[in-house]
Amino acid sequence: MSSALTIRAGQTALGRLRDGGWDPDWFSSLVGASGGPKWLVLSQIDRVLATEFVAPRKQPLAVLGSSIGTFRHLCLAQKDPLAALERFEEAYIAQAYESEPTPREVSLESERVIEVLFDRTGREEVLTNPAIGTHIIAVRSRRPVASDGRTALALGLGVAAIANAIDRRWLAAFFERAVFHSGTNAFSFDDFHTQTIGLSTENLDAAALASGSIPIVMDGVDAIPGARAGRYRDGGIIDYHFDFAFGAPDGLILYPHFFERITPGWFDKGLGRRRPSGAALDRTVLITPAPTFVGQLPGGKVPDRDDFRNLSTSERQTQWHKIVDCCRKPADELADLLAAGRLGEVAEPFGPG
Repeated sequence: MSSALTIRAGQTALGRLRDGGWDPDWFSSLVGASGGPKWLVLSQIDRVLATEFVAPRKQPLAVLGSSIGTFRHLCLAQKDPLAALERFEEAYIAQAYESEPTPREVSLESERVIEVLFDRTGREEVLTNPAIGTHIIAVRSRRPVASDGRTALALGLGVAAIANAIDRRWLAAFFERAVFHSGTNAFSFDDFHTQTIGLSTENLDAAALASGSIPIVMDGVDAIPGARAGRYRDGGIIDYHFDFAFGAPDGLILYPHFFERITPGWFDKGLGRRRPSGAALDRTVLITPAPTFVGQLPGGKVPDRDDFRNLSTSERQTQWHKIVDCCRKPADELADLLAAGRLGEVAEPFGPG
């Protein structure tokens, strides 16, 4: 096992890797999870994917993401994904707040990051990319959680958490999934009511912002062109790390992730029993920084939103830059494995549960 990487795969995916080495066109889908600053441990891996997974492809790729996963994919779908990733990384780390920010202030900073990510031509490049079909996950809030008033929303979220703890399907009383897509919608869901909306120049920014609009931390997003009326929020509420019980194009699914545990929804973080089934992960290849490597990072952990509160702006920015630099190691190891066609040699099957 590579010292800085953990590779896991479902039965079908593992068999393909061990039989044939590596070919980007075996993969029809790329999935990106919610997680805010956690994505920084993947920013170097994303650069490898841009050159070794996206660029050499001959077959189309469907990308599915919520929140920060959406932002990462919007970089990969541009003509110069390396430049887009560089812009995004710098803009994300540069976030700064004088004091405890209001939801509106955080939303405005996110709008700034989106503007930098796209630069002048990025929007059109994403929308017209013939090889990458972009799918952005957000949720539409139902009446118990439709308000942005802090007290009412917190109460509604508390009730939603209780309902989810009893049965994940009960979240349908509070949220419905929204899939914003370029080209033809390539994914199907049957666990929650799901509306599909075509992406356009009129709604791309709003869809991206909604996908990452964490309740209470940020304002919800209203009046998205083409979508049903309502207030839209972070897609991770339903699809935090995804439960993989969705219909995807034939082929394997590549899933770069922050760590080995896959938590289906935002409210499932404290519910250890909630994990995708082995059958759902049959075609999935999971790539993560190894836990031992993460323990050696500055701060000893994957970065998260608590860093905004526990570190000064300069301390946080310095630490995050160092983490990105350190994460060249797993990215370099991945690049070497792909070049040698050895991913199957180090991949291990998913554990039980």
